[in-house]
Amino acid sequence: MVISIFAARQPAHSAPLTLEQIRQRMYQAVADCKDMSTQRVIYRINVAATPAELWLLRSDLHQCVARAHNQAEATLRINNLLDAFAGWVPSRQLQAI
Repeated sequence: MVISIFAARQPAHSAPLTLEQIRQRMYQAVADCKDMSTQRVIYRINVAATPAELWLLRSDLHQCVARAHNQAEATLRINNLLDAFAGWVPSRQLQAI
């Protein structure tokens, strides 16, 4: 039996965010980044079919923000996204960078 690493369960007291809510959080993270690579990342956010696919885009978001601002700001924004993936990603992976 194969178990996906993205099949974590959320505690009964709270529901995980929807795919669209996670997308919105990711758009907000790069809202002030205007270069072409950011536009490509936004496209990939748009076409992601699962929270797992969005989870894998965090590195790309980090690079966009770091180019537009700096490494510290990029790290802060990515860390602020961690709670958006609660219930979709195992809690042991929801660690700040």
